[in-house]
Amino acid sequence: MPGASAAGSPAGPAAPAGPVGPSVGAAPADTIGRSGTYLTDSDRRVVVLHGITVPAGVTPTAGDIDTWVGFGFTGVRLAVPMASGGRFPATSGGPVLDGAGAATTPADPGLDQAAALTRMFTDRGLRVTLRIVPSSAGYVPSVAGLAAGLERLATRFRDVPGLLGYEVPDGGGGGAGLVAAVAAHDGAHLLWRERPAPFDAASTVAVNDPTGYLVGWKDGSAVSVRGLVASADAFGLSWFYDVPSPTGGTVGTAAPVGLGGAERRAPAPPADIVRPYPVAIAGVPEVLRFDASRVLTVAYRTAPSAGPPLAAGTATAISVPAWSYPTGYQVQVTGARVTSAPGAGLLCLVSDPGAARVEVRVSPATGPAVTPPSVAGSAGCRATPAIVPAGGRSPGPDGPRVAASGDDATEEYSGPLLWLLPLVGAALAALLLGALLRPWRRRSGPGPGWSAVERPTMADTSAGGD
Repeated sequence: MPGASAAGSPAGPAAPAGPVGPSVGAAPADTIGRSGTYLTDSDRRVVVLHGITVPAGVTPTAGDIDTWVGFGFTGVRLAVPMASGGRFPATSGGPVLDGAGAATTPADPGLDQAAALTRMFTDRGLRVTLRIVPSSAGYVPSVAGLAAGLERLATRFRDVPGLLGYEVPDGGGGGAGLVAAVAAHDGAHLLWRERPAPFDAASTVAVNDPTGYLVGWKDGSAVSVRGLVASADAFGLSWFYDVPSPTGGTVGTAAPVGLGGAERRAPAPPADIVRPYPVAIAGVPEVLRFDASRVLTVAYRTAPSAGPPLAAGTATAISVPAWSYPTGYQVQVTGARVTSAPGAGLLCLVSDPGAARVEVRVSPATGPAVTPPSVAGSAGCRATPAIVPAGGRSPGPDGPRVAASGDDATEEYSGPLLWLLPLVGAALAALLLGALLRPWRRRSGPGPGWSAVERPTMADTSAGGD
């Protein structure tokens, strides 16, 4: 299975690259893992990441990060330049290192720069994916080079909190060797490999079978961006926005050589990608819909798809950016109580005792101005007081339900539709994407969260396989 994560978890201080395996212990704090088709956090909540790609040679400012947090972004995809032999040279435009920071991995100063940037992001609650890119234009890493680089990268970052994992380009094979390179040094973090998106060959996804996230944004036009972000959200996929490059590809996959002054600045995300969405779901998602009236509808089952029940009081976190609700918002909820303050940019809910299903409806209103969260992600939902925003209602598990538009409102979600699309043919896939039919709602089948067809996976079609 391509991109499968290794078993085990590391512990202990980070060490210089070398032939050592991961130690045994708990995963670092805020590590994102995978459970079936879902990304999950340490509380076993389903996690959705919206974020941005930071190109090589770019050091974002505190103001850039404030903007991203205010937009509801929860992740950063950080480009890390690699040279031949799997080495990581220092990058012009990256953080200037001094003192102990520069001595951690003297043979690979680029890893120290990446570590400094990662700390900058994770200190604000952003989860980070480290994406290997070439250190110079024209350099195409070999499978052996990628494996050597992954060994150094995994050893350096295996104990770093807040990571989603490591990402490599589609190198035409060597998947099993790349998985092994990570597993030998890091048992906690996932390996992601880029593939053409099955729903659009001009777009790109990064895969850890059977799930993935969107990274390639076609031509970058407003029409493409709006369609892709709406489709990704409807299918429950995470995404990282990456600005298309004038020379083809994206700035986040290009070498740092030749970057001009404008490109040295952090990319400015288009307004089209800013939208409310569930950051962490205490249960199994069933419905996600954001319509033209700026009404967000979220529904989920409170029981996890596998394992014991979630801990009592585990919160669901929903990003509600001011961009989407400039005059404020109101909340209607059944099966849960709201625990965040009126106008909070992070809406927090805790399910009522005995509630099997929660439905939430967020709509525009005139009320308290939306207050951006101070940190990204779900950390702001750890408080427990029951506070219901103006216009909200929390009637309990037996109270009235929020009406969902359309039919089949109680159908169950079957995992990211992305992996089913290759099975239904290109024409039907285009029809599904164009109409955005039944977002996060599919008929349940023989197993929890799966349709009646055989469980789909994203097969690795690269030469050599995994």
